[in-house]
Amino acid sequence: MDFFLNWFTQDETFPFFIQYGTHDEDLCLHTHADFSELVIVLSGTATHVVDGEEYPIRKGDVFVISNNTAHGYKHPKNFHICNIMFHLSYFLDYQSDIKTTAGFHALFVIEPTLTKTQGFKRQLTLNLAQYEEIHTLIASLKNEYETKLPGYQTMIISLLSQLFTSLSRFYDVSQKSDSKEVVSIANTIAYMENHYNEDLSIEELAQYSGLSSRHFRRIFQRIYSISPTKYMTILRIQAAMKALQNPHLSITEIALLCGFSDSNYFSRKFKAETGKSPLEYRKYIQGLSNSSITI
Repeated sequence: MDFFLNWFTQDETFPFFIQYGTHDEDLCLHTHADFSELVIVLSGTATHVVDGEEYPIRKGDVFVISNNTAHGYKHPKNFHICNIMFHLSYFLDYQSDIKTTAGFHALFVIEPTLTKTQGFKRQLTLNLAQYEEIHTLIASLKNEYETKLPGYQTMIISLLSQLFTSLSRFYDVSQKSDSKEVVSIANTIAYMENHYNEDLSIEELAQYSGLSSRHFRRIFQRIYSISPTKYMTILRIQAAMKALQNPHLSITEIALLCGFSDSNYFSRKFKAETGKSPLEYRKYIQGLSNSSITI
């Protein structure tokens, strides 16, 4: 059975839904057709069924189920959860520094993807202090969503960013010995996010991850649907888009600042990704700034 986000919310402009769920009976296997789901187990125990495999879960467990992964619950006992349904790309823009953390990539991207082929991992279990912090955050999220006071969407975006960041920090990749591949890739992605302006080869990145170059390319492509080289290029272009807002930096300076050794090559890559040359993009941004209304 496929579940769709519009079954839970009719607001197509704001792809978000939160609820507390109580399961007294088994929940049938289902997939998320067009959304990801963050699950926090609030109390009790159950058997989590994921693509035909069964795993015990309990209070404090946190996991993310991406789309096209079949899951359900069996044998619930005092089982209460919080379901948060969302489109990740909507709530995190390219400037979000949370993407520089290994925990974010491990919890929200890598493990949900590898679940489809390598089985489900419990991923994150909160201790008592962490649980209380997260429980307070989700209570605030639920209240904002239900009361819908003026500015509630902005408040939800803010609280959700705080929730994602806290969970990413709690996910200590250094303690994850059960999935070395996840740890390796997560650490490498975080390294790329922090060092995109350096001259990094695929071989160096693979060595950093502790994987062979071939395996690194293959698993990276599976998780992010693009090559490591393409990912680095996108990171550099996104940094350049931000730098172009500074009128005091020349195109050559921006190219070097963002990891391009040649300004002409930078311009070609920038236009290929954005549809505009760096100068055209700068004029476009300046036009937006000049047309804004100051109150």
